[in-house]
Amino acid sequence: MSPTHPRPVVRDPGAKKRRILEAARLLLIERDFQDIVLDDVAQRAGVAKGTLFLYFKSKEELFSCAFTDTADALGLELEALAKTGARGKELVLAAARVVLAHFDRNRDFLGQLGAGRTPNCGARSRETLQEKYRENQSLILALLVQSAADGGRTLRDPEYAAAAFIGLCRSAAVRKVLYRRDGALERDAQAVVAFFLDGSGLSL
Repeated sequence: MSPTHPRPVVRDPGAKKRRILEAARLLLIERDFQDIVLDDVAQRAGVAKGTLFLYFKSKEELFSCAFTDTADALGLELEALAKTGARGKELVLAAARVVLAHFDRNRDFLGQLGAGRTPNCGARSRETLQEKYRENQSLILALLVQSAADGGRTLRDPEYAAAAFIGLCRSAAVRKVLYRRDGALERDAQAVVAFFLDGSGLSL
């Protein structure tokens, strides 16, 4: 009988950083940035306070990264969608599902943005966050332009169209909260796309 050997422990080098960022996001949902100290983050993440400084230089950088990391996650999903081969209206529907699911997963955290509770991380960090949002809007714009081209059409105002598309998805998220609707927000993708393509039908 051959001797048994313990299985090697496979460690995820990014797992600890993700726990820290998630702890920061959860704390931002609960209280204002100025009311949070790094000891709180370390305790919530289950790490030593000194570990935070292995990944982040300051409290400002940590909380700035908590926001930009969320924006990066959406960007990766949109980039992956562009490679799926979806075409025309199906591509717009898929984009709506991705954005709606992102808003659903991060509803409480993203609500801090709407309440003006972004961390005071300085002009440079704020510009970085804004750039991430611009990049994501550009990815959505590209998907919409491709969808229109698949149908032999062009968008009259692509940048406004992308902003309006995101706005409709955000409105669906707000409606879910206001009317206490159950179920995944992705189910509203058809309604969002129908409104985006055909408008409200209001004649004045």
